[in-house]
Amino acid sequence: MQRNGTVLRRGLIAVFVCAAAVAFTQTSDLLERADALDKTEDHRGVIALLRPALNTVTNRAELAEINWRLARATLGYADQRKDAGADSRELLAMYEEGEAFADAAIELNPQNPLGYYWKSSNVGRWGQTRGVLNSLARAPGMRDLLAQALTMDPEHGDSYFVLGQLYAAVPRLISFGNNDYAVSLSRKAVEINERMVRTGERDEPSYGFYLKLADHLYQRNWNEARRSREQESKRRNLPNADTPLERGWYFEGTATIPAMSDRDEARVILTDLIARLQGKSNRTPSQNRDLREARELLAKL
Repeated sequence: MQRNGTVLRRGLIAVFVCAAAVAFTQTSDLLERADALDKTEDHRGVIALLRPALNTVTNRAELAEINWRLARATLGYADQRKDAGADSRELLAMYEEGEAFADAAIELNPQNPLGYYWKSSNVGRWGQTRGVLNSLARAPGMRDLLAQALTMDPEHGDSYFVLGQLYAAVPRLISFGNNDYAVSLSRKAVEINERMVRTGERDEPSYGFYLKLADHLYQRNWNEARRSREQESKRRNLPNADTPLERGWYFEGTATIPAMSDRDEARVILTDLIARLQGKSNRTPSQNRDLREARELLAKL
């Protein structure tokens, strides 16, 4: 009787393990399909694919993966709706939903930096839609979320990219805005982006990274002599930086920068970016947006 009971227990365990393995495989396949759709910027398709899984998947780590992807897709779809002329009420509701998905991802798996990153990104879009005062009120929280993501993954290029935009967007006198930090953080994002393309972790670069670096250089507007002088200062400050964010502030001190002014370098970056995007036969909606904005910025130089 004892032997039969042992056999029964082992059989039940085997069934449970097999069922868990099947469920894991099904969720992994679902996430792979969602990521494939994301690469084509079919954000609406990602939402339609993943939303039903919130009611069927029970594993917390898997649910966290689903939720941060829904936060990403909701933001992407909202951006597309904005391009199509959606009003602020619709956009705000979508960014709030994206933030809620990210909150769920953080609660389910606090060790995953992508929940913090996508929450910050949705908060940022919400603030931009509401206006300057609302953006300022939420800017410190965005910065802290991205700093948290970098604490978990110091090589998360997208976090440096958004931080660069944040430091460029908020005013210096009444907040923490700093165009110099924006340039350095953006250079760090570009460096990681290019490395990931070389190693095959990305199929192609994120072209928006180059666009924002050029924009931050345009705003900083240093001449060649000051660039050289300040780079040496950053080299001295870098060893005293304690966090990934602070090291990002001074990353430019370690970078190879051309002997020219900020705006001359911005012109070079934009000219190359426009040529690369014009040469693409099947541009995504965001790449078309980058091309349009690159042309507009180059016209100002």
